[in-house]
Amino acid sequence: MDLSFWTERLMKVPGAQGTKAHLLAQGHTEQEATFGGAIVGALGIFLGVILFNSFIYGIIRGFFDQAWAYCLENPVEATLAGIFATLLFLAVLFKWMGHSSQKKIESAQQTRRDRHRMEEKRDYLRKGAMGNFEEIFRYFLKETRPDLEVKTCHVVDNIPRILFLARRFNTELGGDVGKNYNLFRDALFQDTLDLLGAAFDLAENIPAVIVDAQMNFISGKAKYYEGSVLSVKAQRDVFLHARGKKTAPFKALTSFDLRYNDGMEVKSIPQEESKQARVLERIKENAPRLNVRYEAPKAKADDGWEKPKEIAEPEVIQETTRGKEMSALSLSQFQDLVLGVLAKMSFAVQKVKKVPGGTLQIQVDFAHPVVGGSFLVLARQYPETAPVHADLIRELDEVTREEACKRGIYIVTGRYTEEARNITRKMAVDLVDGARLEELVAGPPYDGRWTFRIVDEKGVVQDLSRMPLLSFEKETDLFLKSMGFRVEKIRRQPGGSVVAVAQYPHPVVGGKFCVMAKQFQASETVSPEFVSEMSHVMKAEFCDRGLLMVTTAIGQEARALARFSNVDLVDRNTWENLRRQI
Repeated sequence: MDLSFWTERLMKVPGAQGTKAHLLAQGHTEQEATFGGAIVGALGIFLGVILFNSFIYGIIRGFFDQAWAYCLENPVEATLAGIFATLLFLAVLFKWMGHSSQKKIESAQQTRRDRHRMEEKRDYLRKGAMGNFEEIFRYFLKETRPDLEVKTCHVVDNIPRILFLARRFNTELGGDVGKNYNLFRDALFQDTLDLLGAAFDLAENIPAVIVDAQMNFISGKAKYYEGSVLSVKAQRDVFLHARGKKTAPFKALTSFDLRYNDGMEVKSIPQEESKQARVLERIKENAPRLNVRYEAPKAKADDGWEKPKEIAEPEVIQETTRGKEMSALSLSQFQDLVLGVLAKMSFAVQKVKKVPGGTLQIQVDFAHPVVGGSFLVLARQYPETAPVHADLIRELDEVTREEACKRGIYIVTGRYTEEARNITRKMAVDLVDGARLEELVAGPPYDGRWTFRIVDEKGVVQDLSRMPLLSFEKETDLFLKSMGFRVEKIRRQPGGSVVAVAQYPHPVVGGKFCVMAKQFQASETVSPEFVSEMSHVMKAEFCDRGLLMVTTAIGQEARALARFSNVDLVDRNTWENLRRQI
């Protein structure tokens, strides 16, 4: 113990410094004087504590003596005061007990509501809707094995894949390494079987389950290991047979496609435990970490695409899905719902593909000469309150470019985060969340009308490049209206250009457009710098999408830049062909 710490603080007590000075004056050394001052300081603290406690005890004793004397002199008042105090104590006690009982009742009611909600989702799961599998699995697993730490859980082609963290049995403080390893191995195999059973018990239509175990462990040679230790893919019929025979955990797991590696030196399992015990004997200390994948044979790039069937009428689709949660629909029902909504929105579905993980990839065409083209649609089921993050939007934008599509559309039954919505302002992606999808299902079909304008009146200037600016403004306004735009404002700018803000009313790919129309000579070509200038005009008009209309051809570099700038293009040929029929 460091005495200097206490000596320094004792010397701050009143009287300690005076005692030290007096002892120094008497001829004592510095150390002796400091020790004497510290003793005086400790004595002062001791006397102060005694005096303070005596004062407190005196007040308490005096109060109760006076109260007792008052009760002896006034027995009736004392009895009434005692009865009142007792009633007050009982009232507070009963109030607290009633509040506690009410909380227990509310907690039990909430538990029953949660259980009923999960049972409903479980019924949808039995019908093939795997969107809420993780939520349902975690809820029912918590009832039977709350000690298991499940890290991730996802579904690929109706086959759940579960990753959990293996329990550790430490060997500190002289523990038996061999005994602790046996405990770890037995617990690992039993936990894996329990997870398989919990997944298979949820629904009868789950054909197989994959369970991966991960651990953080110190090996027998004091080496830290972090990674996969076990991976098993169990078929339903084999699992039920093994569970019915009450087979030992390790023997039951060796009946499946089992990969096992704990990263440690392990002793051989006795031969009589299992005929396949040599699997563990072949494990080496420096075996690579597992990265197990269960994949189907590779197919051609076009495999998986299918032609869409005849899409039902939107009213029929609405009737069949009315009152149901969209995340609870089976994948085939959800596909019919999405295709029906796309048909209502005037999209022509070309082909459909089911991507592993429950995602629908749909390629559609939108027949509009300006904002139309080929669109890539991704549709996926999420729980209604599940957030969809911006990373998925970035991936869709990349896939859209790889597939050479004009824009992407992401349809989900959950909700998008604020970051995901903000990032679409810089990407060619339109978002449809669960609430918007319900509105599209219940709403009327979209009637997208655009027309050819026959410009053959006598005296009308046909050449767009030579029009007066006032006539060019009028021509731009008429062109936008014929294409189905609602022009909110339009103005002329010096230099032979017209700027407008127009609204395209399509519920999915529509929105607010900044339009800039500029006259060029027919021999010129639009450069990328002009597209960059268009981006500045869009920011000034608070628009995320733009429409550039020119009276000449547009270069390849300008077209490539327009794709990344959210700008649609109308060149001279398109403009001329749409303003008159030849």
